[in-house]
This record gives sequence, structure tokens and C-alpha cells, in this order.
Amino acid sequence: MKQLNTLPIEDFLDRARIAIKSNQKNLTLSIKEATDLQNSLAVVMTRLTGELDQISAEKTPETVTISMDGGKF
Repeated sequence: MKQLNTLPIEDFLDRARIAIKSNQKNLTLSIKEATDLQNSLAVVMTRLTGELDQISAEKTPETVTISMDGGKF
């Protein structure tokens, strides 16, 4: 499986953290930065969804049997 390119996500998070700490009112991304961030998020979410589907398919439902006999009254 190909390694994920999360650099655009990390760059965005760093820029957002700096903007918050310096009380900036706006955070502007170029079209290339926005496209890279969008593509990176789409790949990460798609991979995560695929892995969750795979985990769900591998699980077998557990069977629980309960017997009630009333005991000795």
C-alpha cells in the first residue's frame, strides 16, 4: 500500500496554530495549497474508510447462549 502524503495537512495545521496564537483574523490559502489539502484529506479519509470496512468484514458475530432454570426455590 502506498504511503500517505500528509504534508499538506501538517502544513495547514501548523499555519492554523500560528494564526490562532498570533490572534490573526484570517488564514488564506492559495488555490494550490487548498487543492493539495483537499486531495490529502480525501486520500486519508478514503483509506480510513477502507480499513474500517475491512475490520468490520473480518469480525464474526459472537453467539451468547443464556439458560434459565429457576434455581431451587
